[in-house]
Amino acid sequence: MRYWFLVVMVACLAAVSPVHAKSEPIASTYDDIVVYEAAKIITMEPGYPQAKYVAVSDGIVVAVAQNLEELAPWTDGRRVTVDRQFASQVLMPGFVEPHIHPMQTIMMLPLPFISPEAWDLPGRHYPGVKGEEEYDARLREALAESEEELFITWGHHRLFHGEMTRQKLDAIAPDRAVVIWQRSFHEIIANTKALELLDIGTQKAFVAEFDRPGIDPSHADFATGVIHETALFNGVEKLRPYLFSPQKMQQGLVEMRQMMLENGVTTSADLAFGGFGGIEAEAPLFKSFYDQDDTPSRILAIPVAPSVEGDPNDWLARTSGKYGSEKFFFSDRVKLFADGAFFAQFMQMNPPGYSDGHEGKWITEPDVLEEQAKRFWDAGWSLHTHVNGDKGADVLLGILERLPEREAQDRVLEHLGYSTEAQNRRIGEMGLMVSAQPNYIRILGDAYARSGLGPDRAAQMNRLGSLERKGVPLGLHSDFNMAPIDPLYLAWVASTRITLEGNEKAPQERLSLEKALRAITIEAAQVIGLDDQVGSIASGKKADFVVLDRDPFASGAKALNDVQIHGVIFEGRWFSAQ
Repeated sequence: MRYWFLVVMVACLAAVSPVHAKSEPIASTYDDIVVYEAAKIITMEPGYPQAKYVAVSDGIVVAVAQNLEELAPWTDGRRVTVDRQFASQVLMPGFVEPHIHPMQTIMMLPLPFISPEAWDLPGRHYPGVKGEEEYDARLREALAESEEELFITWGHHRLFHGEMTRQKLDAIAPDRAVVIWQRSFHEIIANTKALELLDIGTQKAFVAEFDRPGIDPSHADFATGVIHETALFNGVEKLRPYLFSPQKMQQGLVEMRQMMLENGVTTSADLAFGGFGGIEAEAPLFKSFYDQDDTPSRILAIPVAPSVEGDPNDWLARTSGKYGSEKFFFSDRVKLFADGAFFAQFMQMNPPGYSDGHEGKWITEPDVLEEQAKRFWDAGWSLHTHVNGDKGADVLLGILERLPEREAQDRVLEHLGYSTEAQNRRIGEMGLMVSAQPNYIRILGDAYARSGLGPDRAAQMNRLGSLERKGVPLGLHSDFNMAPIDPLYLAWVASTRITLEGNEKAPQERLSLEKALRAITIEAAQVIGLDDQVGSIASGKKADFVVLDRDPFASGAKALNDVQIHGVIFEGRWFSAQ
């Protein structure tokens, strides 16, 4: 199966159409200088916060300045081109996306979205869908529009669309194989025809498929057709032939590249490398994709813990030597998982728990999580841990406190959907960092107030203002498709806290505009250990800039969603978003 998957991926790469650069690659020495002029250059460097000119050579920034005369040490006696095409526009550092899943992205982009919120994806728009009746009607329309042998759609959420089970899907589509991917990505629901098509149509076959080490038996239910959390990746394995055809892979790769370009992302981190197709399948695909001259971004591959076999540092040396490059690379960082998905209310919550009495779930049992954390910490690795609820945070903070302190290793909490003020104090005192998913408050703030958490805890999801006041380094991420790959949107959500219904939740927990923009540039780079290379415009750093139509500081937080991106300059080369 893995060999077949690799063949499909390599075949589709050859068909990916390039993004065309608007200029030739710059020379490989500092003898050739390109000076970009802008109305304003926002550097995100506290000691030199703005400029008007930036000089670039060999893919890096050689200097920033207020006027051309100041650049004389770098321009005198050299071949110099002054590029004034951005003279009326604003430059910022290329945006940093510290938590995406490229395999998930290219898997999901070709699917039809039926979600509570509207989505604008490359070449198409999906309106938001509310209510069970509206969802069922849209599902029937999408089925009628599709000739897929196995129809898969993403975005269902029971609090917006009603309960979804195998039996309900059978009633809607008795003669079609249908899989509903829940809004969290952590859960799928299959009807009877789909289970039969996937060769798990009997209870015996179904139980055998999910009776494997590391899978909680309660996470796969034959009666309802629900497969989630620890059973999900086995479910994805069954869906693989229908998700990863050459045509869909090509579409997903092209659209992912375009989405990153349109939203100004020049650096990202894969926080589940190896978790979908395995190292040997994923690495060649993404190395080939990112190593193309016309891919204007780079990515740090952070593996999931089970993918790292044997001694972690031996694994890193082998994998980096075999696959690593300038734009697809590795470091001593690993992804761990604590509790379950926030969008599915599977996060582990302390008392009073959930209003309906259900229990959260562990993706990794606490004792196993502690073993994993100790293994990688002892090897000198930094830890990135998926954690969503306050009970999950208590467990994780306890584990991290028991590790010996080492200044050279980072401990990053990923997502952190709900934390208490006391926990945020611990986070600050322990010197931890947070990579936050701010879209929880936008999509779920009202729904979780009515069901699950109640008004006070729901209002204080994404308690990011508290983290800012405690000086915690903070990145904002999409975890696509939990949110769009759109850093300015994430900054807008975090700095306004306006829900889908137009309510402003816990305004004291808004990020300042300065912190929100740092959280998609320099601090986003910091949480993945790349702030010495990207995230600000400074001498010696990568010459990555996003070209904006206005100054986001002048426009204010509420206008962040209106800022237009014209394209990016990646390592000194201009790529138009059009």
